[in-house]
Amino acid sequence: MSIKAVIPLKKSQKLKVLAGGLSNSRTSDRLLYLLQVVNSAFPTGAFNHSYGFETLIDSGEIHDVHSFEKICRDWVRYSVVSGDAAAVAHAHRATLENDTAALIFLDHMVAAIKLSVEVREASAKTGAAMASTVWEVFAPVGFEGYLNAIKNKDCEGHHAVTFGAAAAAMKVSMFDAVLAFIQAALTNLASVASRLIPLGQVDTQRVIHSAWDSLEELVSKACDTPIDSIGTTTIGLDIASMHHERLYSRLCMS
Repeated sequence: MSIKAVIPLKKSQKLKVLAGGLSNSRTSDRLLYLLQVVNSAFPTGAFNHSYGFETLIDSGEIHDVHSFEKICRDWVRYSVVSGDAAAVAHAHRATLENDTAALIFLDHMVAAIKLSVEVREASAKTGAAMASTVWEVFAPVGFEGYLNAIKNKDCEGHHAVTFGAAAAAMKVSMFDAVLAFIQAALTNLASVASRLIPLGQVDTQRVIHSAWDSLEELVSKACDTPIDSIGTTTIGLDIASMHHERLYSRLCMS
């Protein structure tokens, strides 16, 4: 699929490229990039989505740290890892191969596996916001094709695809990109739970830390997932997310 428009580099960005400022040859550059884009201050809005958890908290099914952690673990393994995190890995590969058509196809696939309108819209909004900000701040070489596809409405720019494509363009390894994505998803959801249940700050951090032992396995699973096996099996959360838009009051967007 041809790209209809080319986003030109700004003068300051051209100077960075010529000076080698965007080569990301240093390990510290790649680490700093990941720390910056997963931070809640990075303008994607990812920290304001509950992915159906607000509905379960409202119904009382999730009411304390133990009930939250149990369902959160299932969400990470059977939704994030098998769905979005696997898409991050495939987006990373496609970007390294300069295959914009594959990124567009993957973007449509990510949209298709999100059964809830709110979750699908959240994925598209956070992804498009990330794509725009990554380009404005870092202007990574190799990211232009996918960004133009979003601009030309060939795809929506879902968060997982954007995250993987941008990470590859910034020379971040696939393993580190997927690890950062899963950790950020868990951290953002724990932050939401800390406000809604509410959880204490120490309990919130314990939930995040307790996932450390399984993260390497989960990253490997996501990286090894074939593209035709990308999907989710968290039907209960899908239904909860569909009910979310009908809640009497809502603090989150999904």
